Amino acid sequence: MATTSACVAWRGETMAQLFGVCLLPATGEFTYDPLPAQGGKSTDSTVAPINAYLAPGGAKADYSFALDQLQAAHPECRTVALVCAWFGDSTDAAACKIYPATNFIGGGFKTYTDGAWSGADWQVSGLTQKSSGLIPISTSNGSAAYGGTPSDQSIVRCIRDLRARGLRVIFYPFILMDAPGKPWRGRIGLSADLSAATTQAVATFLGAARPSQFTPDADNLTVAYSGAPTDFTYRRFILHYANLCAVAGGVDLFLIGSELRGLEILRGPNWTRAGTTDANGCAQWDYPFVAGLTQLAADVRATFDAAGFTRDLTRYKNLIAYSPDWSTWNGWQHPDAQGQWPHLDQLFASPNIDLVAFDNYLPLSDWTLGDGGLDCHNWNAPRPQSWPPTPETMNGLGLSGEPSLHNADYLKANIEGGEGFHWYYANSYSGGVGLDPLGTDQRCTLPLGDRATQTRRPFAANQQLLMRKGLRWWWNNAHRAIYDTGDGAGWIPRGPATAWAPRSKPIAFVEYGFATVDRCTNQPNVFYDPKSSESATPFWSLWTGSRGAGWTPQRDDTLADLALQAVHDYWLANNATSASGVPMIYTPFCCAWNWDARPFPVFPLASDVWGDGGAWANGNWIGGKGPTVAPAAPDPPPVSGDLAVFPTLAGQGWSVKYQPRFLTSVQTRVSGRELRAARRLNPSRDIEISFDVLRGAAALAELQQVIAFISAHAGQAQPFLFAPRDHLGDVRGAILGQGDGTTRRFPLTRRIGGFSETAAAFFGVPTIRFDGVTAPAGYTLSMLPAAVTFTTAPAPGVMVTADFTAADLVRFADDSLDLEQFMTDFWTLRRVRLETVRT
Repeated sequence: MATTSACVAWRGETMAQLFGVCLLPATGEFTYDPLPAQGGKSTDSTVAPINAYLAPGGAKADYSFALDQLQAAHPECRTVALVCAWFGDSTDAAACKIYPATNFIGGGFKTYTDGAWSGADWQVSGLTQKSSGLIPISTSNGSAAYGGTPSDQSIVRCIRDLRARGLRVIFYPFILMDAPGKPWRGRIGLSADLSAATTQAVATFLGAARPSQFTPDADNLTVAYSGAPTDFTYRRFILHYANLCAVAGGVDLFLIGSELRGLEILRGPNWTRAGTTDANGCAQWDYPFVAGLTQLAADVRATFDAAGFTRDLTRYKNLIAYSPDWSTWNGWQHPDAQGQWPHLDQLFASPNIDLVAFDNYLPLSDWTLGDGGLDCHNWNAPRPQSWPPTPETMNGLGLSGEPSLHNADYLKANIEGGEGFHWYYANSYSGGVGLDPLGTDQRCTLPLGDRATQTRRPFAANQQLLMRKGLRWWWNNAHRAIYDTGDGAGWIPRGPATAWAPRSKPIAFVEYGFATVDRCTNQPNVFYDPKSSESATPFWSLWTGSRGAGWTPQRDDTLADLALQAVHDYWLANNATSASGVPMIYTPFCCAWNWDARPFPVFPLASDVWGDGGAWANGNWIGGKGPTVAPAAPDPPPVSGDLAVFPTLAGQGWSVKYQPRFLTSVQTRVSGRELRAARRLNPSRDIEISFDVLRGAAALAELQQVIAFISAHAGQAQPFLFAPRDHLGDVRGAILGQGDGTTRRFPLTRRIGGFSETAAAFFGVPTIRFDGVTAPAGYTLSMLPAAVTFTTAPAPGVMVTADFTAADLVRFADDSLDLEQFMTDFWTLRRVRLETVRT
């Protein structure tokens, strides 16, 4: 391959800020090693570089360049989660082996140390590339599906290098599935549960590896294992790395696993809906794998303590956690049992678990094609002020300005709001790629079920546990299972609380992130990779291409970058802390997925070296995609108290022109067909007035008033109020809405023919009526946009109406005026062009 310059320029000031990153690719025998390495397979006569592609022949490995790029682009990043993979070969928990693997079976390696090359082995848990019983990595068309498991000594050197760079370290053991279809690790499970066979299958998967079977080797930077070399089980996997992290000098946070959903939710033979209680009277249920994780956490704690790395909750060092998927972190709904059980609470409450971690890929939008759907329609509607919201109030966002998916405030509003917080879809799944059901003639990822029609449902009272986004409630409260016993009460909390103690431990998002694909915030948990059976793109996301040439997801770097920034800014501004000093969200351990140890641009360009470069463009990789150009910020909203009113002068001409103006996107197909999409729900207006006579005499000074007014507003720069002519401003009996006992704020609307819009402002004092009778005191009026807010919400069924004189918020459309003098002290102004301004 052609060589590439090692000098890569970055401008971090315009890139999203990150708390931390997950470091990939999780594989590559020496990918994470700061030392250059060479490798050769058993069929090779020589060794060749395997981790120095950016600057071949140098003394600096790719990993070091990649970390330099990270720290240059994101100096604010304080944490790296080092992702290290073993492999799984089956989704059947009873048969699945968890094992390390290498693509160099029978081969050899060298590393470059102190100016010389010396022989080295791939070492993982007592195995080398020459060990018998190794399971080979699968191939396709002659190429390996994955890189090999990182060698132990490369992991130790990487951890030490990260600490030397001033970075905090999370060790993240990861399972990659080398099974047909390359499924997600969360698919490992069983087709049935609730039996003794379930418990036995889980025990087989976990294995019987004991802490005493591991011997750290500080000289060779590895860990020996006295059990069977081919004991390819989960406990060996985790306990090996607990010991290896101790060899490396400790880590800030050690994960005992992540996203093993199919195993977590398996129920043992003693599971019942009511469950049992522990010695403290706390509810617990028979989930064998959760019990196995609880014991594994205790064994990891004992390993750390024995090595002198005791828990430090003041500096957050030597801590332990498990990170479930976003879809199970607060419980699982068993369809045959009609309820949701907080199955992980007994693990989270364990004294050997220090944080409540989960991989946070919760949606931040529900933006359709066309006009954007319900979120666009309810952009200005008041945000629900209580929980649960009503069907009438659940969609309100309480935002200002023009609706846009590329709006940071919109994305932030959905972090603790929207889907999974105020409302949910009873059924929602993807129908693959097809023509937009809304008729825009575009190809998109089709939503099916309630999502296709945006049929949303609010949560019911006392169902807070069901909110996937209900982090604040979850952290602050005790938890009880929610289920239906058939007594007519439905899904309600039942039985005693679990062992979780409110506000006892912080929450951390060990993974969060967004793929650089259209509408990524609609469904952040999916990724595009045609090689995987899990490949998908977000609901409603656009595809580009043509019949015959094929279709690919439409890329959007800007939205992904904006979403990362929104998450960062939101939790810095909206975190909480317990009375004892425990933060609700421990942001230093929140890590964006992902930064790659293969530096840009050699990755993704070196397709002859790595097979995953094709997924980079639409994937979650951050490196090499910034800086992006953020959408221009809208003008700051005008303040109503500072607004002047355009003068009314005797010489104004009779003729006034009003020109509504919409914004329509037009795409013309080769066939001649056109795709048209309205970008605005309400029009802007161009207004044109004239002055037949402006008198300049000192006693009248009409000319001076006009000149002074435009000068005071700096031409087009500053908005002001304008009185519409005649009935365009005279509003009588405008229906503002109907009371529901909850909604307190009602926008003032005016109707022009069959079209209704929210007024920007008003002159004088509007008259507010309830069912035609003047409303009593107890409300305030505001402008930009015009609205009335009641101290007490109008009762259900009460019709709220208003009489008022509407005002347009406008600015000059030109920076100059064409004044003409036709007699002494008499002037004419043939055209003054105004345009309305959005609030």
